[in-house]
Amino acid sequence: MKFICAAVKRFFMRQLFSLLLLIAFALSPFSAGAAEVGADAQRPASDLDYTAELELYAAAAYLVNLETGRVIYRHNSSTRVAPASTTKIMTSALALSLCEDPENTVITLPDDLWEEFYGIDISHAGLLGGEELTLEQLVHCMMLQSANEAASGVASHFGSQAFIDLMNNKAAELGCSNTHFVNPHGLYDPDHYTTAEDLFRITKWALSVPGFYEIACKARYELPETNKNYEKTLATSILMQDKSSAYYTSYIRGIKTGTLEQSGRCLVSTAEKNGMSFCLVLMGCPMENTATFWEDGRSVFNETRVIYDWLFDNAALINVVSPDTVTAEIALRYAAKKDSIILYPLGELYAIVRRNSETKPIIRYETDLPDFIEAPVSAGQEIGAARVYADDIYLGEVKLISREGVERSWFVMAMDKITVLLTSRTAYIVYAAVIVIVLFYTYYILVLVHRSRRRKGKRSKLERSKK
Repeated sequence: MKFICAAVKRFFMRQLFSLLLLIAFALSPFSAGAAEVGADAQRPASDLDYTAELELYAAAAYLVNLETGRVIYRHNSSTRVAPASTTKIMTSALALSLCEDPENTVITLPDDLWEEFYGIDISHAGLLGGEELTLEQLVHCMMLQSANEAASGVASHFGSQAFIDLMNNKAAELGCSNTHFVNPHGLYDPDHYTTAEDLFRITKWALSVPGFYEIACKARYELPETNKNYEKTLATSILMQDKSSAYYTSYIRGIKTGTLEQSGRCLVSTAEKNGMSFCLVLMGCPMENTATFWEDGRSVFNETRVIYDWLFDNAALINVVSPDTVTAEIALRYAAKKDSIILYPLGELYAIVRRNSETKPIIRYETDLPDFIEAPVSAGQEIGAARVYADDIYLGEVKLISREGVERSWFVMAMDKITVLLTSRTAYIVYAAVIVIVLFYTYYILVLVHRSRRRKGKRSKLERSKK
């Protein structure tokens, strides 16, 4: 009787706890009805509509928040474009990744270094055939001064065409299905192309290569004297990160410019402000004279600044999943005092939302969990995972863990095993067989009894007839 009362008590306590969880979620800031005041309440908190407020002049664009991976804006992002000198992002990052010691690896530039550039007006660092520089120095020449001869020299060191093949292999590995390189510097060729989206993939990988980001963010670099040249100062082509420039914008962090008649002005940049970081790829901006960049308003620098300013004024990064977030509940077997356990995320997730929005994002979980788990359970034990969405925008996946340890009850397990055994299909077959046997035996006994009575009846009649 006490066992039954305890079971009933646990049942009602579980239902009460689930009800309290439901009420808490309904009143939480992430519930659908958290704010219903004003017109903004009808607009999802994660809705950031850049195109409704600003006019874009770039031929292609791709804007991504780096904390969440969310694509904020895209425009012709899958359209093939000429990458121009943004090609050097791949060239520089690949060379750094292939070299164990870029700071001390010396490369001798080929004597025919300038032959491919004969008669072409190119950006360069004044390097010469036979000049000796380290790989790190050559990457500075490419990333700051956009030196085409430095790119050719690096490719030559790794085998020229073999290096171009490595560039294409790396692009394919990164999922760049619309990218193809035929040279390491980006001079125009109809078979040399990429997309804004693919260029972001390349840049995201490049940012993970040791040394790349630090070089890309520099405004100046002192190139020491070599066997062929005096010491010289390299200056970045990204005027927005040059403090001595009238175009300086404090939140810009690299990455690379590109300019050709066939490509227009291009800029791949990152920006950090208000605890947020973004990557913006702009391709095919108008070819205005640099003196009118800000005044005209359509230049790649100005368009970059306008987009970032809009973002930092209108977007906010908020935490939506923390280690204290109740995410799921799962059935628990073989425990004495509970029949379920609460699961929490291992880690955190963030979402980009409109700044000062009257609504909060609606958080949704798609869990990957077993139907139940068995005690014992240890604190911190990984039970499953959950895909997390904010206003149906995918944020990422988190592992789900138990924050408490639960011991196994051997008595509860034995009772459960007995219950399972007694309610199994095999048990039902046995029950049926026993019933059939009992019925058959009962029938057999009845037949015997009936026959015995008939024999007694015949015997009695026979005795009476003799009398």
